[in-house]
Amino acid sequence: MPTRRLVLAAALATVALTACQSTPPRPAARPIDYSNFGPIVLNAGGVDVVDAHRPAGTAVDQRIPLPPAEAVRRWANERLQAAGGPGRVRVTIRDASIVEVQLPKTGGVKGYFTNDQAQRYDGRIEVEIGGDLPGETTFRGMTKATVTQSTTVPENISLADREATLQDLVRRMMDDLNARLDAGIRKDLAPMVRR
Repeated sequence: MPTRRLVLAAALATVALTACQSTPPRPAARPIDYSNFGPIVLNAGGVDVVDAHRPAGTAVDQRIPLPPAEAVRRWANERLQAAGGPGRVRVTIRDASIVEVQLPKTGGVKGYFTNDQAQRYDGRIEVEIGGDLPGETTFRGMTKATVTQSTTVPENISLADREATLQDLVRRMMDDLNARLDAGIRKDLAPMVRR
């Protein structure tokens, strides 16, 4: 029959081993990929992507594995397909930034025991797509979309979790941008859309 000491030692060993377990790994984020939507085929000889945005001093774009501007370039490459012809399509990235804003923290003794939200990340992507189709009936059209998203992170967030949160912010903005630009292209650039 086990003694109290043996039961207590077994319980303490179990607690100690449980405390040594590492946290489970964070599930992999869904990649930013729009190839499953299929291309928007355009009557154009080419699609040009121009990055006209200038990052602000508080922008954190370069700390993200896939910055917003690169995500827009990838989107244009996967979704816009030139089928040939005299027309041109130009994708202009007006803004593609994520800005870090420091949030107020609880001070004093209460602050020592409080896990506040430390930063807010405000993301904004603005893209303009213009098309020119010369010929008998010259066509010139343009569509534009702007998306914004925000998220906050706590004081004790790990670097990996911060990167994953920022990448998720980019993914959410790009999902929204994809829907808006798809509809805008089919409406405002309709004479250039083959399918």
